[in-house]
Amino acid sequence: MSPTRRTLLAITVLLAAGGAVRLAFWQLSRLRERQATNALFLAGRALPPLDLGQALRDGTPLEGRMALAHGRFDPAGNLLLRGRVNNKAPGLEVMTPFVLDSGAGQLWVLRGFVRSPDATTPPAEVPLPTAGSVTITGVLLAIPETTDSGQPLTRSGQLTYRRLDRGVATTTLAGAPAAYLLLESDSTGPGGLVGVKPPTLDEGPHFSYVVQWICIAIAILAFGVIALRRSGPGHVPPLAAP
Repeated sequence: MSPTRRTLLAITVLLAAGGAVRLAFWQLSRLRERQATNALFLAGRALPPLDLGQALRDGTPLEGRMALAHGRFDPAGNLLLRGRVNNKAPGLEVMTPFVLDSGAGQLWVLRGFVRSPDATTPPAEVPLPTAGSVTITGVLLAIPETTDSGQPLTRSGQLTYRRLDRGVATTTLAGAPAAYLLLESDSTGPGGLVGVKPPTLDEGPHFSYVVQWICIAIAILAFGVIALRRSGPGHVPPLAAP
């Protein structure tokens, strides 16, 4: 192999190994984020439930806290999240504005789940929540920020999103906090839909991905070293059998 090709091979190997190491550190950062989120949830669950109206007036941190709210649903403003699965059934999750009786404001409530064969097309009618003033309880979760506005898609004349996006949520529902309430109920409760389970408090697969990418980086470097040695000027290829 010529010196130019050896140089190009070395550069390629180093770039590929560096990319794998970078992905390992990215997964490590995601692991730390998840650990921090889990710690926040555990701390929040150990505290008494918030009165949501009072918490919004006081500016109390919301994420991870259990909360109780009094008010009414506004189903005319539903926001649909596609690509969901609940008990192995495909469908969409339904976010509905909830107006607090105290006048402290309004927020998004994840009411529950509706089935859809392709997990994308909304049903012709989404069951309505209980009308009038109700009391709801649940856990408050942060609304994430995305780089693509949650991937909006219109199906059957209805706008759906792949992910909940903070910009879309707070613009669609003026004055809403950057957190939503995951309703703690099932179809017999005020939300009128199959309930959605809160996120599990595990560390996910991130650590195994860290190990995986480190192993890939080592394998790439080992391949590069072997390839460069075999192509070196002092390397004598084995004689062919007579």
